[in-house]
Amino acid sequence: MTNSFKVFVVDDDPLILDILRSILEADCVVETFSSAEDCQNRLAAEKPDMFLLDVSLPGMDGYAFCRQLKDDGLLHRIPVTFVSSHDTIDARILGYDAGGEDFIVKPFEPEEVLRKLKVAQQIVRNQLSLAEQVEAAEYLSSLVMASMDETGILLQFMSKLIAWEHTDEIAEGLLELLQRYKLDGVVQTRMAQGARTVSAAGINLPLEISVIDHVRNLGRIFEFRKRSVHNFERITLMVNDLPLQDPEYCGRLRDHLSVAAQSVDSRLKAIETDESNRRSQAGILLALESVSETILSLRGAHQQNSTESAALVTSLQETLANSFFRLGLTEGQESFLQNMVGDFMKRMADLLNRGEETQTALQGLNDKLGQLRSQ
Repeated sequence: MTNSFKVFVVDDDPLILDILRSILEADCVVETFSSAEDCQNRLAAEKPDMFLLDVSLPGMDGYAFCRQLKDDGLLHRIPVTFVSSHDTIDARILGYDAGGEDFIVKPFEPEEVLRKLKVAQQIVRNQLSLAEQVEAAEYLSSLVMASMDETGILLQFMSKLIAWEHTDEIAEGLLELLQRYKLDGVVQTRMAQGARTVSAAGINLPLEISVIDHVRNLGRIFEFRKRSVHNFERITLMVNDLPLQDPEYCGRLRDHLSVAAQSVDSRLKAIETDESNRRSQAGILLALESVSETILSLRGAHQQNSTESAALVTSLQETLANSFFRLGLTEGQESFLQNMVGDFMKRMADLLNRGEETQTALQGLNDKLGQLRSQ
């Protein structure tokens, strides 16, 4: 994204307009307006890449202007960041309801404004890549809806869920399920590596994250306004546009989405367990390798000790035999020494034999460890 990225800033305070222009103009093209109506007139000739809207404006306020933008087929994908002096969850939900993507609280630092600019630029990049995917998904959805009923859609989702191995494809699959039911919503998955929030508008949008973080602890399943929220340990599914005008259909959708969300939570738990088992298996294999190496080391040391012991016994026999002639021992003395040395060598031979038995057992253990490593 280059400095051709264009931002429309709407605020009734000339000082705020000057400050925002000075912060942004090095990285993008900036146009400023003192009211929503002035900005509307400019939109007939020029479209920006991002809106920075003050919440409190003369005439049409920032929320109403944002809703108007999001209802326009040519403008609804342009990211909107609200600028407000009120940092409350109610203010953020109002911004989210209006369709905004981000939120800045006055007074702000230049670094924060530049971070929000980068967020908007990333949203635009994501939208470019998601546009083709959404178009293809909507086309497939229309074909599927023509031949499948509501339960069939859920069953097809469940059959695919079993084969999915990654959180991103699971979240995208759940969004596709919403599209097939003609719904819009947000999915947040939570795994050991972190949380990921996805919607048709993009990935990890700050305002969506803020709202999800607020509602994820309000109960397993609850509703407010047109929203339905399904909270589980590893998944939160928030539907934004329940068809409340059709209570029977709405009730069936709640049931289907609850089953889908709970199934996703179970699948994510299974993936987490598989990853943990793989890590444990890798640690066991390393331990087996270490034990095997220790056994080989013990066998080598034993073989060396056996060889050296046999050499010492032979040397002792030769030394005694040569000494008999020089010492002038009697026949009884020689017999006594020979019996003593013979008894010593017999005990030494017994020790070596027991060592061989130990080595045979160690070799058998090493063979079994090798079989475990190869499984």
